[in-house]
Amino acid sequence: MKKVILLSYGSPERIDDVPEYLSGIFNGKPVPEKIMEENIKKYEMVNGISPSNQIIKNLKNKLGKLLARYGDFEIIDAYKHWHPGIEETVSSLDADYEEIIALPLFAFKSNNIRKSYEIPVKKAMEGKNMKLRFINGLDYSILASMWVSEISKYVYDFDNFLFTAHSLPLIDDESDYQASLERNAGKISDMLGIEKYYTAFYSQGPHGKWIEPSIYSKIDLFKEDKINNLLVSPIGFLYEHLEILYDLDVKYKEFLESQGIKYARARTPSDSDGMAILLKNAIMGVEGDKENYY
Repeated sequence: MKKVILLSYGSPERIDDVPEYLSGIFNGKPVPEKIMEENIKKYEMVNGISPSNQIIKNLKNKLGKLLARYGDFEIIDAYKHWHPGIEETVSSLDADYEEIIALPLFAFKSNNIRKSYEIPVKKAMEGKNMKLRFINGLDYSILASMWVSEISKYVYDFDNFLFTAHSLPLIDDESDYQASLERNAGKISDMLGIEKYYTAFYSQGPHGKWIEPSIYSKIDLFKEDKINNLLVSPIGFLYEHLEILYDLDVKYKEFLESQGIKYARARTPSDSDGMAILLKNAIMGVEGDKENYY
């Protein structure tokens, strides 16, 4: 039997659990009041629960049905900053599994993601006689095609396009991650016949160095190009969650509209059938769908 573990950041199921959730992110240290207030505001927007929770559950169910055709697979989820945690989940596994397939639900290859998810998985597997396969990055052609299908809905009313991904701290080399944004933005634009587009990163942290440029730093260029509308496509993400719903759909939208620019945002693949097939292809190693970038 093979065990597939879908790995993600994690999100509490109730707004009352937000303080515990943030305490884990800050390693038990006091959570700054501003961050606590902002996160509670985010969860109030969605009635206390992030849409990502149900999306991941739906993906598990769909993926289970697809993989059942190919052998004996069991699919679970584990989280970096919520329950069940990665180490507690993996350490509880018994020797009945011939292979553990750890799959972080992130679009682009990243050293940050590898360290955040592979290291705790390996630590929890010490002493266990099981093979580990860690999948870092999902640059599959089907992913670009799903974005093309979504963005095509907007080409009648929007003629300016911003492709974006969440910024990462520059603790390690993230050139692969940065290149993935540029490469996928170019590929999607080529498929749609978009001649001009922009790329940038969002949600930079307040401390240390993070991947730039920021989406906010593009405003001078937008004014220079005299744009009055902008479709934002967060192609660095696979599914809807609060980083998108608040940081883009609230904060960035307010910023753009204050500058006289109409905002719209393309929806992520989330728990679509195409997304389930993408994950199946990654797990089964369908090379015909894999972009030969690495």
